[in-house]
Amino acid sequence: MTDTASNILVVDDHPTNRLKISMAVKHLGHTTDTANDGLDALEKLRSTIFDLVLLDIVMPNMDGHQVLAEMKADELLRNTPVVVISSLGEMDSIVTAIELGAEDYLPKDFEPSLLRARISACLEKKHLQDAVFNQLEFIRSIFGKYVPESVARQIVDQKGSLKPERRTATILYTDIAGFTATAETMQPEQVFETLNEYFPAVIEPIARLGGVVNQFQGDAMLVTFNVPVEDASHADNAVKAAMDIIRVTRERRFAGVSLKTRIGINTGDVIAGNVGSGERFNYTVHGDAVNLAARLEQLNKQHGTSILIGEGTVERLTLPEVLTPIRNTTIRGKEKSLSVYAVSEIDNLQ
Repeated sequence: MTDTASNILVVDDHPTNRLKISMAVKHLGHTTDTANDGLDALEKLRSTIFDLVLLDIVMPNMDGHQVLAEMKADELLRNTPVVVISSLGEMDSIVTAIELGAEDYLPKDFEPSLLRARISACLEKKHLQDAVFNQLEFIRSIFGKYVPESVARQIVDQKGSLKPERRTATILYTDIAGFTATAETMQPEQVFETLNEYFPAVIEPIARLGGVVNQFQGDAMLVTFNVPVEDASHADNAVKAAMDIIRVTRERRFAGVSLKTRIGINTGDVIAGNVGSGERFNYTVHGDAVNLAARLEQLNKQHGTSILIGEGTVERLTLPEVLTPIRNTTIRGKEKSLSVYAVSEIDNLQ
């Protein structure tokens, strides 16, 4: 049992009962507030944090059952434990309250030792739940520094396992043009400073539009849309993100350095999930769609473009963007030539 002082709401329409219960709770070392009916209780619960509610069932305006139903429908209140207070002759009402989510019940003529036991048991359970929740949030926050937050949340929720799944996804592959040569003229500290300013700037539109950065490869990034988080507009959002990336890199310098970004986008079937062995795993995606997105990024050098998009993505677009087709394009690793598309609006910007 816990000795931590807690804040407890006492709800009863009878003033004598409210006073009796409040005095008993305070004698156990806890603080209390009171409500004279269900409506008053909900108002106080939504304005103040309580660790436990002692709730009468039979009340005017809104009874205890209605209060429980409202609490369980409210995301902020559903985990607040409730002990209902009722006479032993109202057993059917007590059963209904338990079914609605009450943790336990107290008879109106309770013994002080029984009140202590009920409160201690509920508060101990609540504190354990809070500790587990806080630990999970901490784990998510730590994971989130190294993997996408959406992936971190799924890792925790699935107890460390993200089983491989086949999904149609849009892949965005981005790289900084000529960065290796640029970095050779810089001190190592400036290289890190440049990248640490560049990556947050380009990740912002990616995250805002639902993309997930799966891999950093030097100054390159592999980004997925529609996996692991579903997104019906994944093709549109990938192209929007790409255009925003190009705009932001043209509008600013990073640690005093101007950078030019090239992007390849392609949509197709991929396999996504944990890959690794032993104690180390990496969430990644595999498939021809990934390889083609990387090839399209490289093709920008040949065509003097900033964004090249594969046919699979173009077929799913609803954006009113002006695309320029580059037909019969030979791509390394492909036997047949393909049609790819450049975003004219971006390439025409000075």
